[in-house]
Parts: sequence; C-alpha cells; structure tokens
Amino acid sequence: MQINLLFLTLHAAISKSNLMIRLLKYISILIVLLSSVTQENDFFLHTIERGETVYSISVMYNVTVDDIYKLNPESKNGIRAGSALKIPQKSGSYYYHTIQPKETLYSVSKEYGMKGEDVVAANPGLSVQTFTIGKTIRIPTNMVTTPMDTGNESAQKRETEALLTQMLEGTDIKMIKVALLLPFGLKGNINNNAQGNRFVEYYEGFLMALMQTKNAGISVDLQVYDIGDDVADLSAILKKNTIQDVNLLIGGLNDKQIRMISAFSKDKGIPYVIPFTSKSDEPLNNPHIFQINTPQSYLYSKASTAFCRQFKDKQVIFFLSDPANEKMEFVKTLQADLTQMKETFKSVSYSDRFYQDAYEQMNPDKLNVIIPSDDSPETLTKIAAPLKALSETHPDLRITVFGYPEWQVHSSEYMESYFKLRAGFYSGFYADPTSPEVKNFYYDFNNWYSRDLISTFPKFGILGYDTGMFFIKGLHEYGTAFEANINKVKNKGIQTDFKFERVNNWGGFINTNIYIISFNPDFSISKNASR
Repeated sequence: MQINLLFLTLHAAISKSNLMIRLLKYISILIVLLSSVTQENDFFLHTIERGETVYSISVMYNVTVDDIYKLNPESKNGIRAGSALKIPQKSGSYYYHTIQPKETLYSVSKEYGMKGEDVVAANPGLSVQTFTIGKTIRIPTNMVTTPMDTGNESAQKRETEALLTQMLEGTDIKMIKVALLLPFGLKGNINNNAQGNRFVEYYEGFLMALMQTKNAGISVDLQVYDIGDDVADLSAILKKNTIQDVNLLIGGLNDKQIRMISAFSKDKGIPYVIPFTSKSDEPLNNPHIFQINTPQSYLYSKASTAFCRQFKDKQVIFFLSDPANEKMEFVKTLQADLTQMKETFKSVSYSDRFYQDAYEQMNPDKLNVIIPSDDSPETLTKIAAPLKALSETHPDLRITVFGYPEWQVHSSEYMESYFKLRAGFYSGFYADPTSPEVKNFYYDFNNWYSRDLISTFPKFGILGYDTGMFFIKGLHEYGTAFEANINKVKNKGIQTDFKFERVNNWGGFINTNIYIISFNPDFSISKNASR
C-alpha cells in the first residue's frame, strides 16, 4: 500500500510536466526496487510503451484483461505510457523478470541458474539497446537448461555479455526461397471476387519486384499457393516438403489462417510477413513475424506525436461530430498529448452557426488547424464549404484541415478542397499520384498487365512491389541475421517505407512508418516521413 501511495503522489506531482513519461519510467524503476520481494511471488511490473493497450499487454503475458484490472483498478480509466502495470506471475512456460539497475545478462542468468544463451534464446529481441532498466524479459521454466560452468568468472561475464552483440552476425543465403500464401480463389459473392482480384494484383506487383531484384543479381525461388478463405487447403500446403525450408513466408487473410502460418513460422524459425491486416495478435508472441499494417493504437500514437511536432504552437480546433465515431480514440490521444505539452486546443460542433462558431474560435495570429472527429465524406462536405468561405472572406486568416488515411479514398472528389484548405492527413501508406516514382509504376504495371491498378487504398500492386523489394533485399544483404538487422535495410518504398519495431523482447515486429501528407497552395503534394 505504501508503494502505491508513493506512486500516486509522485504521479500527481508531475502530471503536468513535459517530462512526465521519462519521470514515470524512473518511478516505475523505483517501484521495482521497493517491491522486488513481493514481485518474485505474486506479480511483476510492466512499463507501458506508447501504443500499447490493456488488451495487447494481456495477450503478451497470457493473462486476462480482468487479471490486470484486479491488480490495477485505475487502468479501467485508461493507461499512460511510462507508468507501470502490475502483471500476475502465472505458472507456465515462462517467468517474467523486470530488469533492475546494475543488472546484466550475466547476473540475471546466474540468478536463475542457466546460461546466457538460454535467456537470449527465450528473448530474440535482446541486445545492448534493449537490455535496459525497466524492460521485461522472460525466463524459461519448462525446459532443461545448462548451468553455468564454475570456472573463470570474469571470462564467463565477457562471453555472456558478448551474446547481446552477436545477434547481428549471420550466414549468406545464395538462393532466397519465398512462399506466397494468398487467397486468390475466395468463394462467395461478387465482393469476395473483387477482393480476390486485389490479391492477384498484390502478386503481380510482387513479380515486378522479382524482376528488379533479378536484374540486381539476386536469385529467388518463388512458390505461390492459393489458400482460399479457410484453413483446410492451407493445412495441406504447410505439410509439403517444398515449403519446409523456405526463407520467407508471406500471406494469410483471416485470423485462423494467420495463426496457422504463424505456428509454422515459429516452429521452423522462418520469417513471416503479415501483409494485409492490422488486427492480428500474433506479433506479440512470435519473434519471426513482420506485420506491415500498423495496429490502430500504435498508429494513433505515432500520428499524434508527428502532429504535435509539426503543428507546435498552432491553434488546434476539434470539429466534433458523432462522439461514438471510431476516430474519437485518435482525438482523445491527441488531446492528451497536447495537454501534456501545455498546448491549448478548442472544440466546435456542427450547427447552422458553424461558420460563425468556427470563426470565433480561430486565432488571427496563428495557423488554425481544424481536426474533424470522423473520416466520413459527409463530414468533409459539412466543413469544406464554410471553411473555404472563411478563407475567402478573411484572406489574412490562415486555415488548414487535418484528417485521416481514409481521405485518400475520397481524394478525386475532394481534391480541389484539399488544395484550397491546405489539407493534410497522416497515413502509413501513400502513393503520391504526382510523383515520378508512382507515375512510372503505373506505366510499368499497365505495360506488364495491360490494365490499370485497382482503385483501392492502399494500392495492392504497389504494396506487393514494396514488400518484395524490401524483404528480398534484406535477406540478400543480411542472410540469416536479417531479423536482427531489419532497420538497416536500405530500400525506398513507393507507397510505404518500412520502419519496424519489436513489440517486446520475445515478440515480432510491427511496421510503424507514418507520413504526414500536405496539399500545398501551389497544387503540389508533400509527403514527409515522421522521424
């Protein structure tokens, strides 16, 4: 109880500080020290990272959301990056250990009576950068481990600590074997057929990447399988001898398929790319997974950070429509970040007085950034005309509108408004139709297949191309050490760049790339990657 009171007191004292997250991490470390005895038997402490949710943390540690709520009742009202959550130590395959000050890989390994190799094997993400105070690692409990030798302790320390840097070394792959597992033949209505066509287009874009890498002298053996929309065909495919030793798996559509491919990937140690969905939980516990689509909570967190950096000291005005709309989660994330940075913001709702109400909230000395709380075309229609009228009536008033990736779907209809209002939005994917790279891809795709890309967001053909170029180049350059060197791969994507982050020390990667897209008064489009 004393520990909880200490935490709450310090939390309240610094809640308005710009250094809150950093200070909360140090407080979490203090709690670890004070509660180490209790922690060993009952719970451990997880330091919350941006983008994590109570649900994702529960999946990560194989506990229920209710388990977390019981130990952390305040988490029902939301969690904050940098603070600590108590997680129950449940019996199972692993014991979870929170790294404390002055601990090393050697000291932790010695504490649990096993070699450092055993700890590293259970935590593929461990490195000099990730073995840090407050991070969690897992200790295997259901395997026979090899105790440390009783020889020269200083030599053992050196050898054990060296394990954190040896992950970057690997062997070359002469012929890169890739298996594409795509649902080409979806059964059912015309919508399923249209979706199947998108996966055909993805495959076609991937083939264009293979031609590029072949011209660069990279050899690839491609296996392509139609997995349909269930798991019966997939199960048989994964038993084939030809797929047992591939270097890369790509595909899967629904949860059942992804879980099955993930289990195969984990058992064989094969890197697995999930190219389409953002909602899979598999990256939380499979170290070989690369999820291309960013989960919404991470995307909102990254977008909010990028927004606060680009629009610092501006007048932010939220246009609130339906509070139940899904984009309210982003609005709340952004409002919390603005409050933390001591940036003021205002709100306005739609009514017959919207023109006047919006004008009264604006600051004539700052850029006024309007952010709607939903991404619908109806909302764009409601606000576009009044805001354009305000710009024309008050030419000295600087106005911009900031929104969402889904605005790309409506770009042809609202392009004139985007430029007029100097609109912008965040997105992990964007194919700028005015850029030479996109124009050249459209031309090459049409030349190859005698048709245009399907009008979707994202463009599946470019997604297949970007994915193929990145992963094949990475495997060619780093071989079996590809995963440890993932963010050293040099490849400029057409529609997305890949910036992968491991979700924890034993899980896989998610792509956290994000762009801020801006429509400029000179009718050019800026595509700026967030740092």
